[in-house]
Amino acid sequence: MRPHKPPTHNPVKQVTPCTTQKWASFTYVGMENSYITNIFKQTELKIAFRTTYTLGNLLTHKDHAPDKFSLSGVHKSTCPDCHKTYVGQTGSNLKLRYHEHTRYIRNNKPQSEYAVHIVNHQHQFGTIQ
Repeated sequence: MRPHKPPTHNPVKQVTPCTTQKWASFTYVGMENSYITNIFKQTELKIAFRTTYTLGNLLTHKDHAPDKFSLSGVHKSTCPDCHKTYVGQTGSNLKLRYHEHTRYIRNNKPQSEYAVHIVNHQHQFGTIQ
């Protein structure tokens, strides 16, 4: 016969109520985010970061090609009367450069070879196309 053991005492576990954590989400911009994180360390607010470079964001913009005249680069202007061409390069967008050429022509300012040709030969200037 075994000696009788007194029942072991199992303390009742205290059940803590579920606490919901509060989160704040910030767009990741770089080193500035470490300052934000440090500010919120003293609070119960949790911090999460997100990015604007999501796959969906990157893929959806592929369908919308920019207007070719809103870009900078090399351009060719052709005289519609004699078909001589002028080739130039601009750092500004092509619409702006085209309007500069037409303004030089209207104001009789020899500030581009294209404008000089159009004014000297009294030719018409073409469209931006």
